[in-house]
Amino acid sequence: MQVHHKPIKQWIWQPILMSLLAAGTLACQSTVSSSPTNQAIAKPVVLLEKSTPKPVAQDQAIYRSDRFRFRFSYSTKDFVIDNKISTPRNNVDSPLAAIDIWTQQHGQKIRAGAYEGGTEYPANVQVTVYNNPRKFSLQKWIKQSNEFTGSRDFKSAKIAGQTGVKFQSSGLYENENVAFINPKDSRIIVVSLSKTGYGNNDAIYRRAYQQVVNSFTFLK
Repeated sequence: MQVHHKPIKQWIWQPILMSLLAAGTLACQSTVSSSPTNQAIAKPVVLLEKSTPKPVAQDQAIYRSDRFRFRFSYSTKDFVIDNKISTPRNNVDSPLAAIDIWTQQHGQKIRAGAYEGGTEYPANVQVTVYNNPRKFSLQKWIKQSNEFTGSRDFKSAKIAGQTGVKFQSSGLYENENVAFINPKDSRIIVVSLSKTGYGNNDAIYRRAYQQVVNSFTFLK
């Protein structure tokens, strides 16, 4: 009888051992898939970090005028607004307010006196506020104003919830303008982009011009 015991024991234990090994393998696999350090869990975190943009408001500032009841945004990384370096104006049609937007480089040069002694200021972006005591239509007011010589190419435009007028004008520089009326006080606001036609300044200032136009809002 002892001759048959070994084969029987081997026949019984072999499948048991194989079952135990298989169960151990499955247990190990189950442990890995549920581990918080597994790549399947880590990947979404990495992808989230790569796809999440940096906050766009970090280098943005709001210019606000409580007197004229409006505001707009601009990039503090690229541009500066300073009433102390606004372009001098002596025209009889001078605006009630002139807000000049300069590149950081131009702002530094102006403060350092680089344009003193009659040197023309650089082309830039301006937001200006005018009275309209005769209640002219926008196009008529523009054509009779000495501020916008050679005005032309009038087109309807929407800005700050108002229907305005886009137009071209000439002077020291060629200008793109958009004019619209503040519904609260009937004053006319003009956003202008002055262009030299050479170098990179036009493209840089166009970014500021577009941001002002897109973000311009009247205060309640």
